[in-house]
Amino acid sequence: MIDGTGGPAFEADVGIEGDRIVAVAPGLAGAPEQGGAPGRGGPPERIEARGRVVAPGFIDLHSHSDLCLALPLKQQASLLEGRVRQGITTELLGNCGIGCAPVSGKTRQDVERVCGFITPGGVSWSWDSFASYLDHVEAQGCVLNVASLVAHGPLRLLAMGPRGGRPEPGEMRALERLARQAVEEGAFGVSFGLIYPPGQFADTEELVLVARAAGEAGGFAAFHQRGSSRDTLMQAVEELLEVGRRARAPVHHSHVETVGRRAWSGAPDILQAEEAGRRHGIDITADVIPYTAVCTTMLALYPPWSLDGGVGAFLERLRDPVLRARMKREVAETSPVWPPWEGEGRWTMNIARECGWEHIRLAHVDGAANKKDEHLTLAGLGKRRGADPFDALSDLLLEERGVATQLIFGISGDEATDEPLLPLLRSPRLALVTDAWEIGKGFPHPGAYGAFPRVLGHYVRERRLLTFEEAVRKMTSLPAERLGLRDRGQVREGFKADLVIFDPRAVSDRSTFTDPRRHAAGVDDVLINGLRVVKGGEFRPQPAGRVLRRGA
Repeated sequence: MIDGTGGPAFEADVGIEGDRIVAVAPGLAGAPEQGGAPGRGGPPERIEARGRVVAPGFIDLHSHSDLCLALPLKQQASLLEGRVRQGITTELLGNCGIGCAPVSGKTRQDVERVCGFITPGGVSWSWDSFASYLDHVEAQGCVLNVASLVAHGPLRLLAMGPRGGRPEPGEMRALERLARQAVEEGAFGVSFGLIYPPGQFADTEELVLVARAAGEAGGFAAFHQRGSSRDTLMQAVEELLEVGRRARAPVHHSHVETVGRRAWSGAPDILQAEEAGRRHGIDITADVIPYTAVCTTMLALYPPWSLDGGVGAFLERLRDPVLRARMKREVAETSPVWPPWEGEGRWTMNIARECGWEHIRLAHVDGAANKKDEHLTLAGLGKRRGADPFDALSDLLLEERGVATQLIFGISGDEATDEPLLPLLRSPRLALVTDAWEIGKGFPHPGAYGAFPRVLGHYVRERRLLTFEEAVRKMTSLPAERLGLRDRGQVREGFKADLVIFDPRAVSDRSTFTDPRRHAAGVDDVLINGLRVVKGGEFRPQPAGRVLRRGA
């Protein structure tokens, strides 16, 4: 038994009744004919787990499966199978300021376009408020437990439309009201994506006011920080600390990272700054992914001014030869500066310049004509099209109406070394997350199928960077504490029966960047609210999950 607290493993049996753990002690299970833990509505069922580890179900604080969970259960299950089979029983949606609620008739098209890169086929947008989105997911049924943040992007669009710049006083009051309302409707807090439109147009004052509103309602504020390359890395971290200090709200640093080789040495500085903030009373937590590559929208490669007004306005600028030439020049030459909101051409992270076209791959497009280009580097895309990589990508985005996904290599390391990543993985403060999604298109990030088994197999068993007990804590009770979940994240009497049974000698990831849809090895059983959704490694989809609402 690894119970999620970080304490040493011990031998015990677990008794489950309904959806809860009712006993954890040695010698509970008798002979098979005597039964063991009662099943739900049937005869007692015994799961023999000798030689295996029983642990709490893994809690992923950073998922982008928002629109997968809006699908009917059968479609949803096919997209989330890789997540459940790696042991994830609860995940947090609405990250990075990107989310699908709340919306209105006026903002829905803009929100749909921003969410295009995380949207599977067949989604019917039938909700408006944040509460009605949660109700929709609940009505469809969910294969795992779902918690959600409310994303700043849709809130800002509702309050002031897609334009950049500072909100007017009335718009700012509307933003605060909308954030507070969503948390009262069940959001666990608010998320900001400070390298994506429209979040990249928000200054620190706006972040403080929105975070304060969410905090007053009982939520926290999660941040995809504004810059992770060498030039602005520490200013961006200090901004998160400033928000926590001034808003007097809990803050969370999503997927801590250093972007580009020049920034790789910065991980210890991030950890030191945030630890100092904690000593001064700032409630700051963080998480990290166990890879040196990330997945995101292609729009993140372009200068902020080009995205002012939304995706439609961006595409119009891309068709203008003069504006396109300006974008190309800035991508090639611009160095990040701080603060970014004091002048139109200012930028906090130039990903293409830091990582290079040869280290960025096209992960997915919707159009059939461009499917052949998936998994090409952008340098390779340029060669295939006989154009500069910037022009090749820009032409593709016009053809795809702005929706394309990229895999970026060179994040806290690269294919040759993960040494810059290790201090982040080792830190006891940082939860472990996937930051990955599967929408049935292109090449998903392998974390959608293997992030947690990768930690247990590669970083625990093989490299001994962490113990099994510490790794499990960083996947269970640590994220549960950030969310304020009082009955998940531990194997403990009275807690919900979310459990993972894995073989410590065999657990490992098999998904890769070239072959991502390979299920993890060594995860035998997964129980969600007492229902056995993985049995002997076989997925048995059913509506076992619950929609979790903050404060409920």
